[in-house]
Amino acid sequence: MTDMPRLVDGRPLSASLSRLVSFTHEDRAARGLRAFKEGAAEPEAPVYFTAFEMVAMHRAQLLHAPRGGGKTTLAQSIAAALADDEPSALCGPAIRNVEGLLLAQVWDIERPAVHIVWPQDALEAMSDLTAMNDTVLLILDGIEHADDPSALIQSAMGWLDDVPKARLLILCVTDALETLRRHPDLCVHALLPLPAAERQRALDTLNIKDPFAQDWVQPGLWALGLAKGQPLTMQQAAATTADDGWLQVPRDVATLATLPPEDIVAKCTADPRRWLAPLRMLIETLTPEENRPLASALLGSQNPQLLLPAASLITPDSGLVAQLTTALAATMTQGVSPALRRRAGEAIAQLGDPRDLERLVTVDAGQYAMGSDLHPNSAPAHRVNLPAFRIAAFPVTCAAYQTFIDDTGRPWVSANGRASERANHPATDLTWHDAWAYCDWLTVRWRPEGRIAASDIVRLPTEREWEAAARGPTGTTYPWGDDWASDHANDEETGFNDTCTVGLFPEGASAAGCLDMAGQVWEWGTTLWGGDMTTPHFRYPWAMDGREALDAGPTVRRVLRGGCFSSGRAKANAVYRGSLEPSGFWRGNGFRIVVEKREA
Repeated sequence: MTDMPRLVDGRPLSASLSRLVSFTHEDRAARGLRAFKEGAAEPEAPVYFTAFEMVAMHRAQLLHAPRGGGKTTLAQSIAAALADDEPSALCGPAIRNVEGLLLAQVWDIERPAVHIVWPQDALEAMSDLTAMNDTVLLILDGIEHADDPSALIQSAMGWLDDVPKARLLILCVTDALETLRRHPDLCVHALLPLPAAERQRALDTLNIKDPFAQDWVQPGLWALGLAKGQPLTMQQAAATTADDGWLQVPRDVATLATLPPEDIVAKCTADPRRWLAPLRMLIETLTPEENRPLASALLGSQNPQLLLPAASLITPDSGLVAQLTTALAATMTQGVSPALRRRAGEAIAQLGDPRDLERLVTVDAGQYAMGSDLHPNSAPAHRVNLPAFRIAAFPVTCAAYQTFIDDTGRPWVSANGRASERANHPATDLTWHDAWAYCDWLTVRWRPEGRIAASDIVRLPTEREWEAAARGPTGTTYPWGDDWASDHANDEETGFNDTCTVGLFPEGASAAGCLDMAGQVWEWGTTLWGGDMTTPHFRYPWAMDGREALDAGPTVRRVLRGGCFSSGRAKANAVYRGSLEPSGFWRGNGFRIVVEKREA
């Protein structure tokens, strides 16, 4: 490991650094529902939790970072802090974002004894720790080096069930997530690079100015730059004589750059653990014009892990686009890991999603189940009659909503909704009024196009309609059935902590053919909830009691259904009822449309 400057007390500089993770105070407080401040021009800066806090919050936690992301150093820092009689690192202040917000950390559990093990020693360590009655924290470092990382995770989670006072922290390289099969009770978050304010705070003790100007820098590159006394690019770092293990990746990039395309494909196919990361890094330095032969070779492999790098080299006007998007669309339905599906979906978004994302499905007339005893606000279970109606198979996407705001000039306060890789994500950060305005606009647009009849209207679904479309004629708890399945939805257990391409989980489709009705985004409906956030004024059973009034006041909350990416299985389902005031909006709420047939 590169030598870093040391503090005056002899401890390494790295020990004074707080590490942030991709989980914010907003995420934890909102759990899928939050109204931004009215009139805010920009989203508030995120306030991240630290890695120490995540260990305290979750019994089972996986943190990932790229090579050079400081995972092993973090494990050592946690062990040192918990062994300290006065562990100030556990509750001392930490920089929480790029703006330099300083907040004390919260450690509110008994301090465990820490055992750091490498994958080959994990099973023996778990066997030794099973008989212990003390509070222990088992840290599995470098899980990607196990012969079967997914099997080892399952074993570790089984061990955790048998040891009541145990906690588990798994550390792995980010690339490993593409093929990892996760356990539904394992929380997964990214270990973020070091923010500038945190780096400088540590260096102030030594009266050293940070040589790097970037907002975020990975610990390995930062440490090497400090040792050399200057900022370094990844290529410059690879050219040094340092023996840091993470430098193998940029050095492998140089090796790949000398090879013909067919040899690059052969290396990546034979040893993806080693060569996929260098391949991605190499592609970042290339232009499509320079490496069309490499793109063709990667595409010709039909290897899902090589299709994604190929997407980085193929432009929308390339003759290979149709072939690539077809192959990527198949990847999203081939049972590959959620992380690999997610990247495939975002690649398709940038090249042009070939699917009809405005497709409507029909829900037949009939009697449908509503309500459940799973939560008081959703009780009692009952049945309602409905005429046939059409509903969107997917939530309204960012691309569709972008067309609307381009045409109307309506403001859209979204941090990243316009990003090209999110074109096929659900549109979010939308109020109830925004959703209705879109429906009115789409009615006018679709009538002359023949998508709907001249007398039909586009609107939000009523709660009766939404639940019928989600539960189907048999009234299932989840769109796909009555049993929870962690790989059928973008929810808390998937670990994205964000929206993803719509339709990414075809296994989770409802009987009517609707996708993303559990998790992904909370969906606005027409139905009123009432003024109290915790208890609905308009309770079940459903009745014609004014709950479908569209002219209710601004303090009357509207129903939201389905849960979102940060919801657990108790809310990411077809029966739980949520709500929000009509002017509220958050990155976890969107909507889908219904077409109401009216007589001319």
